[in-house]
Amino acid sequence: MSNIWLGSQQAKISEIRTVCMSKAVQEKSERILKAALVLLAKKGYENTTINDIADAASVSRGLLHYYFKDKEDLVSQALTFGFGSMWESSIGSLAGATTAQALADGMIDVLKKNMQQNPDFSALLFEMWVSSRRSDKIKKVFSEGLNGTVDELKKLLELASAAGIIKIDSAESEGIVRILLAMYHGLAIQLLTNPEKLRDKRLWIPVRKLLLMAFGDRK
Repeated sequence: MSNIWLGSQQAKISEIRTVCMSKAVQEKSERILKAALVLLAKKGYENTTINDIADAASVSRGLLHYYFKDKEDLVSQALTFGFGSMWESSIGSLAGATTAQALADGMIDVLKKNMQQNPDFSALLFEMWVSSRRSDKIKKVFSEGLNGTVDELKKLLELASAAGIIKIDSAESEGIVRILLAMYHGLAIQLLTNPEKLRDKRLWIPVRKLLLMAFGDRK
């Protein structure tokens, strides 16, 4: 009986250790990815080295190679991580809108928040677009991230339309989403250059009007 009890306790301890190790591995991996995102946005793909990322993440170069095959693999995973964490929170914050006006205001708030809290990621997207022209792996991740964002926003707008919150033709929803993303990224690159415009209320009045027009609100 004691052997059975001892065996069960050892199994529990082993399970706890496995969970702790998995959590530690995930936390360290995320720390590396976050450090990579910041460095890549500031220095660019070509000027960022494995050593730079290892130093920024406070890990050894050997450990970094344990988690990632090479620089291209690390950058691809960092981009996937960045797309997921930022766009999930952004799109999720829009799901509670109950009017076209609230949805438009929410989209403006998402852009402002992302530019205030994550300006490096917006800069990284432009840098990664350039890098994707030279790397098929990065191009694949960039394309998947962008298309995933289009799909999620498309679902959001179609649900809002079905609920009577906005008025759009489902056949035009993807086109509307891609125009909205073009507005987002076009404004983002301008705000990276002129961040003081974030506080300029005059800038957001026509942006809000354009969003409402896209949502079928002609008021």
